[in-house]
Amino acid sequence: MTRFLKSCLPILLALPLSSGTVQAQVPAGVPCAERSMATTQLHELYGERRIGYGLAANGSVIELFASPNGSFTVFATLPDGISCLIATGQSWEPPPEPEYYAGR
Repeated sequence: MTRFLKSCLPILLALPLSSGTVQAQVPAGVPCAERSMATTQLHELYGERRIGYGLAANGSVIELFASPNGSFTVFATLPDGISCLIATGQSWEPPPEPEYYAGR
């Protein structure tokens, strides 16, 4: 768990915690922010863009963001537009295709 928190530290610092009403919907300690703020931070800090998404049974959208250098982030975006961090990491395979990535 310590390694996970250490690797997430930059993004945890970049995402402000959401209001108490949203925190009641997610487990304590999960960093959440408005989706537009979260995605802007991912792009500006890590060069990540969304490469995939899917609808979860609870109504949230699971989104995968990745960069050409292999960093990745997984968010769950709730119906109210709040995104909560699920995981971050390195060495995503296969990396996004340059043509696919450039068009976004």
